Amino acid sequence: MITLLVFLGTILVLVAAHEGGHFLAAKATHVYVKEFSIGFGPRLASRKGRETTYSLRAFPIGGYVRLGGEDGVDAPPDVSSDRLLYSNPPLIRIVVSLAGPAANLLMTLVVSLIVLWGMGTPILQVAGLVPDGPAAAALEPGDRVLGVDGHAVYTGQALSRAINRTQGKPATFAIKRGSERLNVTVTPGFDAGEGRYMVGVYFMSITFTNEITVLSSGSPLAQAGLESGDRIVAVAGKPIQTGVDLVNRLDGLLPAQSVSLSVARAAGRLDLAVATGGLTVEELLAGATFGDLGTDSRRPGPFAGLVLGAGQFAEGLNLMGQSVKGILTGRVSAGEAFSGPVGIARVLGEGISQGASVFLRLFSLLSLSLGLFNLIPFPALDGSRAAFALYELVRGKRIPPQREGLIHAIGFLVLIALMILVTYQDILKLFR
Repeated sequence: MITLLVFLGTILVLVAAHEGGHFLAAKATHVYVKEFSIGFGPRLASRKGRETTYSLRAFPIGGYVRLGGEDGVDAPPDVSSDRLLYSNPPLIRIVVSLAGPAANLLMTLVVSLIVLWGMGTPILQVAGLVPDGPAAAALEPGDRVLGVDGHAVYTGQALSRAINRTQGKPATFAIKRGSERLNVTVTPGFDAGEGRYMVGVYFMSITFTNEITVLSSGSPLAQAGLESGDRIVAVAGKPIQTGVDLVNRLDGLLPAQSVSLSVARAAGRLDLAVATGGLTVEELLAGATFGDLGTDSRRPGPFAGLVLGAGQFAEGLNLMGQSVKGILTGRVSAGEAFSGPVGIARVLGEGISQGASVFLRLFSLLSLSLGLFNLIPFPALDGSRAAFALYELVRGKRIPPQREGLIHAIGFLVLIALMILVTYQDILKLFR
């Protein structure tokens, strides 16, 4: 029930913002707005404003703003012709069409800034160290990295750039170790394979330990004799300290028929030969949950927050671009890249269970997706309406509104059919 309520609330807010963009743009350009509706289908509630009817309808998966003259026939007799959509110049119609997606893109940035300024961003930690690497003697697993050479760092990309800027000269890392704040010096080394300077550290927002906190009874490790509370202290005789060490060590050994694990438990140390049977690291560790050293967050200042928010927005755009590229090249199926209402509800439910900041980041990503999706020049989408107006602007020739309306109606039916198909695929995933 909570997942359903969160999903419906999220959709209502996203749709309200999107349609609100169209509504405000229409009002600003003096275009008559006949109805502002959240949802489709039978009307549940409505209120008549000075000239616009505000409606809430039965199916909240979408919404619309009905503009005067939009379909060429629904123009009230008391509305002057210059207030009808198709009586306005193409540039105004483009602005009204693109205002909805723009509102969702703006909401993406605003929500990101709310999270950054209000809740903070996770502090990067030393999640693992490369043995004999440049930082092995100076840093420890769990160290919180606050800055490099007097400059605060908030993201992995920023930290990587700061390290590379040293060009191999000693760098001062400001860290938090337990309750202490320390400055340690690390001299980066050049990695020819990566083509940049590195310090031999796996930086993550959380440090996983080598202790198993939860272990499913049917999991591969449980079948090999491991128990909850065990600490895996060595793999094939090589000591490990963190979850990253464990994964890296196993990754270098698998696939194999077996691997030896040294386990520390209350009764003493135990050496076990684990039959892996060609399993991958992910498959071998399935059903096992490892402890962690907790997380810390900090709030960036106003300017740093803007920079981080813009960076997160750019990362979202890049993620969407990579998804589209994967679909076009055949590396990713459309069913994997897109989710319908069921898939979105499941993701939001998982997000809300992990805390407000995780949920809001998912919310901002959904807002970004909605905005970008509506920019596609497919009939019934805002991008298509803008494309028709752009065609008129360039060619000086208008496509009859009735014909354009028919094209959009056909596109809407196609989109509904695609949403039903994607929803069906989401339901199938629940049973896999």
